[in-house]
Amino acid sequence: MRGRGAALLLLMVTGTGAAGGGLCTASETPFFSCQIASKKWIGVCGASTDAVQYRFGRPGRIELAFPADPANAPSTMYLTNYARHQVDRVELTFTNEGVDYAVFDYVENGKRNAGVRVTAAPGREVQIACAGRVAGELTELRGALRCDPDNALSLGQCR
Repeated sequence: MRGRGAALLLLMVTGTGAAGGGLCTASETPFFSCQIASKKWIGVCGASTDAVQYRFGRPGRIELAFPADPANAPSTMYLTNYARHQVDRVELTFTNEGVDYAVFDYVENGKRNAGVRVTAAPGREVQIACAGRVAGELTELRGALRCDPDNALSLGQCR
C-alpha cells in the first residue's frame, strides 16, 4: 500500500492525467488556470475550496507545487479581492522559502489581465502573464482562505 500511495501522490502532484492541458487533475477544480508564453502553465487546483495548491510547470513536470499538502492552504495562503464599477481585482498570495508569490486576476472595463508576480527581494520582481485563455475563478476560494490586511487591495479592511 505504501508504494501505491506514493505513486498516487506522484500522479496528483505531477499533473499526469490533467484535463484540458492544465495542471489540475480530472478530479480537481481549476480555480485558476492559464498557459504562459513559454507553454508552461500556472494553476490553482483543489479537491475542495479548503484544499488547494498552486502549481507551475508543465503537465507531468511540475516545477513548483505549494503547499506540499493542499489541506494546509487555509493557513499558508491569502485571497484578497477589490471590486468597484467595471473593476474586479483578485490576488491569491503566499510565501515559499522567502519568495513572495501573487497569482493575480484583474478585470477592468471588460479586459482581463492575469498571471503571477514573483518577488524574491525588494526590487527583484518578475511578472509572468497569461498568454491565452484564463479558466476558473479565484473568488470561489473566498471564505476558505484568509484575507490579507497588508495587501493594498484590501484597503486595510478585510471582511
